[in-house]
Amino acid sequence: MRKSFEVEQRKSLICPICESHFVAAFTWKSFLLLNEERLCVACRDGLMKIHSPTCHKCGRAQSNDQLCQDCSRWTERPDFAEVLVKNRSVYAYNDFMKDILARFKFRGDTASAELFRKDVRSTFKRSFSIKEPVLVPIPLSKERLKERGFNQSMILASMIGGPIFQPLIKVHQSKQSKKRKNERLYQQGLFQLNQADSIVLKDVILVDDIYTTGSTVYQAARILKDAGAKSVSSFTLIRS
Repeated sequence: MRKSFEVEQRKSLICPICESHFVAAFTWKSFLLLNEERLCVACRDGLMKIHSPTCHKCGRAQSNDQLCQDCSRWTERPDFAEVLVKNRSVYAYNDFMKDILARFKFRGDTASAELFRKDVRSTFKRSFSIKEPVLVPIPLSKERLKERGFNQSMILASMIGGPIFQPLIKVHQSKQSKKRKNERLYQQGLFQLNQADSIVLKDVILVDDIYTTGSTVYQAARILKDAGAKSVSSFTLIRS
């Protein structure tokens, strides 16, 4: 008779991303805690977590911890230089994440986001020591929300836990993914303030799916700071 229940078992699974069949090893402990690996090796390797060194401002993976070129541009703009404390992200952008984001964001595969819950929560906890942060998901315009049926940023914010408020309204414009980099950096009027009571003198953390040029979070942060937020940071699933 075995002395321990930590006996390795074998179980056939279907990877929820690529839908391939694979056999995963797990222990009775991991099974009871629902902590077994649910992704095949190839898909698991495609998720590139961001590790140091990174840009100390936006969290972009790079060869040192100095300010990156994008962040240097923001510090040179007096209207945006001090509005964002920092951004932190879970994964680096690659071809694999491009496909995952498309499935999640544009094809309505919201169930795929559940695969990232553990990494989202652990990265957020490690990145922010704020005692009572207010989470503000980046909103969609009414038109985009109707088209998509859900707000991916709200789903990510709900994984983190804590109070969620929606003090911003998104002004309908063409999709960010269709714009060139310079168009994103210098676009104006992305958001309007809906109500500010929930964020006055609060430490706010904006939540979004991807940080590309920073334009979205910087514009949102500018409005929230002007409305009385104590500080504004951002947290995204991906840093491109």
